[in-house]
Amino acid sequence: MKTCRTSGLPIASALIALTLFVFSCGKEEANTLNHMPEAVFTVEPARGDVNTGFVFDASAVSDQEDNNASLEIRWDWTGNGTWDTEFTTDRTANRNYSEPGLYFPLMQVRDSKGLCDSARMMLVVVNDLNNQPPDMPIYLSPPNWQNWMEPTVIFSWSCIDHDNDSIFFDLWTGFSPETLEPTLTGISDYTVEYGQKVYETTISGFQLKKDYFWQVYARDEAGNYTPGHIWRFTTRPE
Repeated sequence: MKTCRTSGLPIASALIALTLFVFSCGKEEANTLNHMPEAVFTVEPARGDVNTGFVFDASAVSDQEDNNASLEIRWDWTGNGTWDTEFTTDRTANRNYSEPGLYFPLMQVRDSKGLCDSARMMLVVVNDLNNQPPDMPIYLSPPNWQNWMEPTVIFSWSCIDHDNDSIFFDLWTGFSPETLEPTLTGISDYTVEYGQKVYETTISGFQLKKDYFWQVYARDEAGNYTPGHIWRFTTRPE
């Protein structure tokens, strides 16, 4: 029986325009000739409500040695680390989500030698499709690629919601775009500068002489979730 032994896959900012994450997993026997398959899938739509039937399509999975039709896939619909389906050669699936929220569905593909690859996407389930998402956050500080940062960093940005909803923000940080994880969630404090709301938070404890990446997500009362760009800074030497 072939198995896939994988390491943990961190949740990340997709999310670069619905960002995709990929990792490899081990196999039971030595294999120096077989290549790892490539995991890729789409989900339509990327935003819906509890009545939306999301269509998942992994038809584009591929492998250098195996016939693509023989590759097996399985799904983790919420990205919680528990596989919800068994391996199958079926490439498409439909799924509804009963609760509004942010989901990171995960797909894993396995070849005939037990090599695996996985891909993750982000989708948003809202409670009102007529409510428009917030604009992408506009970062004010620290500047992108800023050097010589202290271990305590002040992050600030602006953001507009055209429905005038209250907006909350999640700040993600990590050593790379792939390892971004939530550092602080539910940020809502702001000041008004020149008629514009400026949101700000201070985070301490960054290591010296390190590169860091950060990203802000904006979410409104309807459950919409809008990612900002991924920016980078470097802390000062010791």
